[in-house]
Order: sequence, then structure tokens, then C-alpha cells
Amino acid sequence: MIISGLEIVNRQLVRNLRHASEQQQPCGVDLTLRQVSHWTSAAIIDFDNSKREAAKVSSLLFDNTSHKIVLPPGAYLVDFNETVQIPLNCIASIFPRSSLWRSGVGVYAGVVDAGYEGAMGALMEVKNPHGVVLHKNAKLAQIVFDEMGQTVEGYKGIYQFSTSSVGCDGTEKA
Repeated sequence: MIISGLEIVNRQLVRNLRHASEQQQPCGVDLTLRQVSHWTSAAIIDFDNSKREAAKVSSLLFDNTSHKIVLPPGAYLVDFNETVQIPLNCIASIFPRSSLWRSGVGVYAGVVDAGYEGAMGALMEVKNPHGVVLHKNAKLAQIVFDEMGQTVEGYKGIYQFSTSSVGCDGTEKA
């Protein structure tokens, strides 16, 4: 069962909202842009995480006057202002807002597991050959919560309680 946006806000499953009444949607809550980064190294991914190395990232800066950023076609890591606390009987999914994909921009993220608490981020891919202009705090995505039939033990991975999408083992350099 999908949890309504009103219930998500009332239960404070999404936190650090810029303006709850403007971010609450019928089926979820809008996520807003805090930061855009690009990758500066390769990542290492394996089966048991014994060789795992997060890719390094570098933050891209918003214009000091206009508070916007111009992004040419390419792939970017976006961090949202909002954080989450996923109940042990729920999962969450992130979807792009229609204004984004109508503009040639996609947002992709994995399942947000039951029990996860912390920062939210996603891969943003600019396919529009003319790029995109984003303002700080722009609404980019919507998070939707789905209740499961039972309570589970919950997420215990390295990203738990992270403060950015690079996670606890990544580093962020300006």
C-alpha cells in the first residue's frame, strides 16, 4: 500500500523539508536540490564489499548571484536537502518529477531499504543536447513510500546515517 504524501509529512518520514505544504503530493513528497557533483575517480564494486571503493566526487558550484547552475549533457550526482527515516515495514522509491523528464533530464536511484536513515541522493542524467539550468532548491524528484506486509530487521549498510550521497566512506572535495 502506498503511503499518502500527507501521512509521510505527518509521520516525519521525510525531514528537512523546505516547505511541507508545497512539497507534499498526493502519493509522495518532492525532494529538492541541495548540491550537484561530478565524479573524479572510478569506483570499485564487488560481491562482498571487501574491495569496495566509493568513487570520489567534486561539488559543482551554484552561481553566487542567481543561485543557479548550468549543466551540459552528462551524468551528475545530486544530493537532496531532505533526509529520510524509513520505517521497518516500508521501502521507498524515487521518481523524477515530470517537468524534469519533459526537459530531457532523468533521475535514477535504487530502492531505499526499510530501516535506512540519512541523506538522499540520486544519479541525474542530462540528455537534452542543450543542457539544463537548475536553481538551488529546485524540486527534482518525488519519494514514494510503500508499506510491506511485515516488519523486517532493516538496513545496516555503510550508508546508514550518512550526511551526503557519497556515504560514510566517500569524501567530498570542492
